[in-house]
Order: sequence, then structure tokens, then C-alpha cells
Amino acid sequence: MIDKNTFCEHIRLHERAMYYLAFSIVRNESDAGEVISESIYRAYKNLNTLKNENSFKPWILRIIHNTAVEMIRKNSKIIPMDEMRDIGNNGKENEISTKLDLRNAVEGLKPPYRVVVLLFYYENLPVSKIAQITNTNAVSVKKQLSRARNMLRERLKEDWDL
Repeated sequence: MIDKNTFCEHIRLHERAMYYLAFSIVRNESDAGEVISESIYRAYKNLNTLKNENSFKPWILRIIHNTAVEMIRKNSKIIPMDEMRDIGNNGKENEISTKLDLRNAVEGLKPPYRVVVLLFYYENLPVSKIAQITNTNAVSVKKQLSRARNMLRERLKEDWDL
């Protein structure tokens, strides 16, 4: 079992991934904050269920996922995204535009596809870990990733007139 300080270090280390996952599901900053707060509380309360410290990230992301889905079910609605995060300016307008197009396309995906894309491409998690987090199997995750890629390809093709 990990101690309180180690728990806090892990939370700080994975806070970005936790936020991205929560936000990608609930689509609202304040709800994402609420999901994260509730998830941290639940994780700390159930810290004894974490068998391996190296599995902390998939463990906490699964709690985030489940808490966010639970919140959506309770509210029975998904709130549309109001703001686009600032991705920073690196001096290359085309690159920024491409990143915005891709980010918008990913944000436009329905939740199961958006979640697997986020976890696979943005968090670099393997399919097996994504399956654990989303409480599905690896075959389903692979199908969702494949479908998501096709959807993104079509959306970007329309946007870029290819």
C-alpha cells in the first residue's frame, strides 16, 4: 500500500491525464473538476484496493472514467464544450491550425471513440490498459480506435477539402 505523500505525488504526476479524460467525457470544465475531486476522494478512500503502485495511472483513470460516466447518467445530458483550451503559440500558424483542426475533430467524436483516442494517442496507453479503464475488452478497444480513425479521416478530409 502506498502512503499519503506518494498518493499525492501520483495525483500531481497524472493530473493532466485525469483532467483530459474527465473533460473529454463530461465536456465541461466545472463538471470535469467535480469528477476529478470525487475521483481523488474515492481513490484515496479505496487506496487499499491498489495492488501495485506501478498500476496507479490506469487505476486512477478508470476511477475518473467511471465517475464521469456516473455523473452523465445522473444528469442525463452531455453539456457541449464552451471553450477551446489554449494550445500555445509556437510561431507556426499552419501547425497551430492543424492542431486545432485535429483537436476539434477529436472533440467532435462521440464519447467511446473520443475516450479511446485520448487514452491511446494523447496518454500513450496500450490497448490492454484502455480496456481496463473503460471496462471493455481489447477487441472492442481496437474496433473503437479503428472506427475513430476512420471518422477522423473523414472529418479532416472534409475540413481540408482533400
